[in-house]
Amino acid sequence: MISKVNINTNTHDAKSTQKPSFKGGLVDMGVNALQWVSTEPMYGVALIDGVTAIAPRTIVDAKTNGFAAAETFRRESSGLIVNCMIPGLFVLGTGKIAQMLYKDFKIPGLLGTWANEESLTELHQRYKKAGNVDKFVDGIFKDIKVNVGKDWKPLNASSDKIAEAKSLVKEIINETKDKKELKKVVGLILDDSKGAEHIKLGDKQFGSSLSFFLRDTVDTGKIFKSLNKEQFDAFLKKAVKFTNAKSLAGLATIIPLAASVQSINRWITRKSSGQEGAPIYKDFIQQNKKKKMNEKQKAGFFTEKLAAAALMVGVAILSLKEKPNLKALFNGKEKLTQMPFFKSLQFHNIFPSMDQCRWIATATFASRMFAAEDKNELREATFRDIATFCSLYFFGDYVNKGVGSLIKKLTKGKVDLMNYASEKPKSDSLKDKFNYWVKETRLKSFAEAEKISPTAKRYRALCEVSSLGFSMLLLGILVPWYVRKQTEITHRKELEANYNRYHTYPTIFPSNTAKRAFQAFGMMEAGTTK
Repeated sequence: MISKVNINTNTHDAKSTQKPSFKGGLVDMGVNALQWVSTEPMYGVALIDGVTAIAPRTIVDAKTNGFAAAETFRRESSGLIVNCMIPGLFVLGTGKIAQMLYKDFKIPGLLGTWANEESLTELHQRYKKAGNVDKFVDGIFKDIKVNVGKDWKPLNASSDKIAEAKSLVKEIINETKDKKELKKVVGLILDDSKGAEHIKLGDKQFGSSLSFFLRDTVDTGKIFKSLNKEQFDAFLKKAVKFTNAKSLAGLATIIPLAASVQSINRWITRKSSGQEGAPIYKDFIQQNKKKKMNEKQKAGFFTEKLAAAALMVGVAILSLKEKPNLKALFNGKEKLTQMPFFKSLQFHNIFPSMDQCRWIATATFASRMFAAEDKNELREATFRDIATFCSLYFFGDYVNKGVGSLIKKLTKGKVDLMNYASEKPKSDSLKDKFNYWVKETRLKSFAEAEKISPTAKRYRALCEVSSLGFSMLLLGILVPWYVRKQTEITHRKELEANYNRYHTYPTIFPSNTAKRAFQAFGMMEAGTTK
């Protein structure tokens, strides 16, 4: 699974605007198709993963043997399903169970909201201060700022579009309008302000996008107006506990499943082929059984697996936006539940956030290393899956933003597809400049680019094509081809050593298994006894 769709970033705000029209020339049809992929997360993730990972990796491994191709298809497609598609369903399920077990969690509407602690706290404080729906929404619209290029723009209070958007939010909370109207709300704000992806409330940069924050505003607003004062005062503490409980229980359920998938996958290969071992060799079907290790070899191989899995975990920790402060935790200076790291584990959507995906993917990839049955397979899994992880959480985004930055340079600033969360540092240090580019610059969504010009939208599509092309070329083709080529070279050397041994000592004849292996690699003709 190597999907590079930004599950909790560019996808949701674009989705909140009108769906793209598939009219116009071939170029515009392609651009609109890419926009549709970015605005429909479930279909987009599946399509992109299929094109950049599942299909090319299966085709590459089909050149080894049919069982390798089948196992690769199951491995990559199951990674897509378990890592991306179903975690939110597990969270909903555990949330339902939690409400059945604990009466404090039985607050009407609470299970239906995806608001995390940041949103719950902010919105609870605002409604407490406002006292009613109208003042609650008015205060939010007064304080919202959207990131447009280098600016944080407040909403224009005198704009008819902003007034209509505000009125719609109130009507949705009061249930005189359907929640589907939130798409129109975001579209109106985007039309007027030209930005909708990243927001501030006053001077505080908020973790949610505009569409997610308005969704939470509507969901919590409906709950708040139905609570009496006593229930309202007790709401926040109970809601945060519920959010943590369902998120952690969901992760605790999905991570073991992710870790078990490759073992199940290998079991299917064993049953379907009748062979032991990894199907990564051209002579896999000619082998009678997996080569046995003695106890010393087993111990050494397990140590190598531990080292590979530890490297995978280390890469994952380095990639986390919020890292656990273990020193503060062990010294008792900070509670785990108060750490930004802990809060990053809270689900804020039916799809997992990038940090949540990192943990699930780490369990998936590390389990593949532990499931390796020989050193060749361990090398393949380590190289392939760490490269996949780095591309998904580092390099793919760098390619996307890199092309966006290059477009700005080539057009001499006429097409700037970047949003800047803060001012560029005055330092000339390359490290400072790179850190700023990585952390403080974001590519505009398709919907935001469209507000610049139709040309800017096409350039935005070029960024997406470049990123997808990078994923397909590197992770779909080059990496699987390279690791399998190294396995073939290593395996052939082993066979040649055995073949030479049999010819050096003519009284020793190759076993039937060895004969079949030699024949598969063209070292011996079928029917030959020596």
